[in-house]
Amino acid sequence: MTPQDTGTTTEPYRPYGADIKETRPYSPCRAACPAHTDVQAYVGLIAQGRYTEAFEVITAPNPIASVCSMICHHPCEQACRRCGVDEPLSVRHLKRFAIEKSLEYRRARRRLVRKTKGKSVGIIGSGPSGLTAARDLADFGYNVTIYERHPVLGGMLASAIPPYRLPRNMLKEDIDDVLSKGIEVKTGFEIGRDAQLDELAKRHDAVLIAIGLSQSRSLPIPGVDGPGILLAIPFLEDVAFDRKPTLGKKALVIGGGNVAMDVARTARRLGVKAVSMVCLESAEEMPAWKWEVDEAVEEGITINHRWGPKAVKREGERVLGLEVKKVKSVFDANGRFNPAYDENHTTLLEADTIIITIGQMSNISFLKDSAVKVDERGRVQWNPETQMSSAQGVFLSGEVVTGPGSAIAAVASGHRAAIAMHLYCQGETIEGRLPAQEREKIAQLPAEVAEKVAKEPRVKIKHLAPEVRCDTMVHFEIGYDETEALKEAGRCRGCGGGAVVNPDKCMACLTCQRICPYGAPVVTSVSEIRPEYCQACGLCAPECPGQAISMVSYDVREFRDRMPSLIGAVDPGRKEPHIAAFICTHHVGVLGFKVPGNVRAIPVHCTSRVDVLDVLKAVECGADGVAVVRCGEGTCKYRGIMHRVDARAKRVQDLIKALGMEPGRIEILSAAAGDDGSYAAVCSAFSDRVKEIGLRKA
Repeated sequence: MTPQDTGTTTEPYRPYGADIKETRPYSPCRAACPAHTDVQAYVGLIAQGRYTEAFEVITAPNPIASVCSMICHHPCEQACRRCGVDEPLSVRHLKRFAIEKSLEYRRARRRLVRKTKGKSVGIIGSGPSGLTAARDLADFGYNVTIYERHPVLGGMLASAIPPYRLPRNMLKEDIDDVLSKGIEVKTGFEIGRDAQLDELAKRHDAVLIAIGLSQSRSLPIPGVDGPGILLAIPFLEDVAFDRKPTLGKKALVIGGGNVAMDVARTARRLGVKAVSMVCLESAEEMPAWKWEVDEAVEEGITINHRWGPKAVKREGERVLGLEVKKVKSVFDANGRFNPAYDENHTTLLEADTIIITIGQMSNISFLKDSAVKVDERGRVQWNPETQMSSAQGVFLSGEVVTGPGSAIAAVASGHRAAIAMHLYCQGETIEGRLPAQEREKIAQLPAEVAEKVAKEPRVKIKHLAPEVRCDTMVHFEIGYDETEALKEAGRCRGCGGGAVVNPDKCMACLTCQRICPYGAPVVTSVSEIRPEYCQACGLCAPECPGQAISMVSYDVREFRDRMPSLIGAVDPGRKEPHIAAFICTHHVGVLGFKVPGNVRAIPVHCTSRVDVLDVLKAVECGADGVAVVRCGEGTCKYRGIMHRVDARAKRVQDLIKALGMEPGRIEILSAAAGDDGSYAAVCSAFSDRVKEIGLRKA
């Protein structure tokens, strides 16, 4: 679909509470994400079945969200506060689920952006950092041109990350989102060959260098020059562009990082049965992510720890293997990388092909004779406070200046560069106006709270069997289906989305302190709800007599305001009762959203948030019956709420009885796993009971 210039500006979707979240400590998952993606918001939306809104939250700070759903090292998960209870939330796979569920929506929403600034910017490089800056600057209203030396966009994402980790169709969707804004592209365009940097600086009002680390480092050891020795990046590029390298029967990879894992696992998929690795580090010291190492071992790759390269052994031109020496230590007494070897303890690791993956660097040869200065160590000079190089109007972002890092960290750098370039083009000061990377975050769960959190196993992601995945470049992870995703999303504790007190309304009546199951409120002259204790259950907000408590992640009175549209028109000729059902989403993955056609399902993160006035509003809007459908006994994610919800229902029953209506029109339903306890089953049974009472007259 070709994006159209509609001449209108669509306001981006912002989840409820987005503004107030910026004034409060971030959830640890959000603080850990370099782009500060609001994990709590989009996981909560997934739990409610609101997938396109979750997609909007995911992609707002991250133009390569599809890529990250496949390859991100997910620091958000490592920071998850569930780590202190059982296992972290499976954030990356939930992200992937929401993105895949929103495919048609994302394609339909693509729009050209009007060029309102009358200025142009050039982006050299189309990796994560370059794409991010390009998108931001297009949204600001600039004419943007991307220059990419490869035949396709994506930088190292397209040229170095193997397809079994990053399916190219996922990358294409991200790139299409960016290009839909009306960005000009010049592929196969190499700076220094097709144009000089100074020419681009004259052509554009500002230029960004976002070239990443596209060259591999080699080793200064005997025998390394000649056939049979490959470097990681050229090897991966050959595979990416379908230039199949000759590897022989035995391949040896030098290195212990994530790139080394990519190389080894790619060689395995190219048909090499005997793939081994050699690295300086022990298993505990390896820089590669543990899950990458585990998956490589599953695929039959042998890892030789604590050996360092000494010489390539050859017979004529043919490689025989790598002579290695024993490593005594990798780091010195100060923790610095400074390997020490036992030169007398050596061995030979046999191989037909050796692939070196010991580090990467940028190709900055095009900077020669330009106004951009390079120091004596070959590093581009720049100011991190402005993202600008030594040349006016020439900016830098991503790994070319930050060094090796993650794709999502490059995204964060691209955002900063775009803001800096925008300020520069508008003649404004840059210093002190770029966003800070570090944000205050909520502390980890106090021990007394962690003890009260029910343990729930993480929904595991299935992989293709090793013997299957090693014969193909097809992506090996099998993503969540809807049931699995909804179940996993329900494990989120909602950190950062909890209760806040308006001190102007608080009467210090102690109600919140008395009812909170987790001890979050501390009441002095007013109540203060401590975010590290608050579990975002929402129990306190409806109970507050002064309506002083609100929730960060949702509007306490949202249901009342939206109830007419939620209930819909009541057919006076109906044969079945019109039922409103407030349904807890915590176990929706097991119990299902699907309910009978005469039931209007209103998903809530917990029935603790359903107020007496919410139920009464549903009755006022014409519902024949109102059900509050909560988790089964013992399965609620929160403690100490059921009797409060029961009391609210009893109060509504008493109120409608006083109005001359049957109390049986209001019920608390308890769902349980299994066919007989599904949401559909309990709602259907309730509908039958209401039908026996009789339909209300209009």
